[in-house]
This record gives sequence, structure tokens and C-alpha cells, in this order.
Amino acid sequence: MPLAVMAIGIAGAFVTMSMSSTEMLTQVKGYKYVSPSNPCNLEGNCTTVIGDLCTASDNTTVLWSKFQESDIQCPRRLYKISN
Repeated sequence: MPLAVMAIGIAGAFVTMSMSSTEMLTQVKGYKYVSPSNPCNLEGNCTTVIGDLCTASDNTTVLWSKFQESDIQCPRRLYKISN
């Protein structure tokens, strides 16, 4: 019986660790549109996990991301990081 309890505890620890590392992998840079000459202005971190839209500090400007760091435009929709 104690061995089974210990196995369940270890399995729970691995699941918890894998969930937190998955969340870290989904964090991406969020950019806001400023003007045609500056379409992607770095604002903060967001996630690709679907939820509430990620917004700038003004809570109204929606943030977007690049698919690749070298991209000029920011077409990818982002979401708030859940706590």
C-alpha cells in the first residue's frame, strides 16, 4: 500500500511539472500595431492557448504576434496568460 501511494505522488509531480513547462512553451511576444511604418511594436507576453484576448496595458489594444521573428507583420492572434 505505501508503495502505491508513493507511485501516485510521483506521477502527480510529473504531471504538474509537465503542465507548467507546457505553459512556458506557449508564451510568445505580443506586439501592438502603431502605424504602417511600425506595424509590430513589442508590448508584452501573451500565449497561444485560446482564452481572453491579450491586450496592451490600456486593456483595449489587442496584441498580435509574428509567426517567425523575421516577419514584418504580426498576423497571429494572442490570448492572455492565465494565472
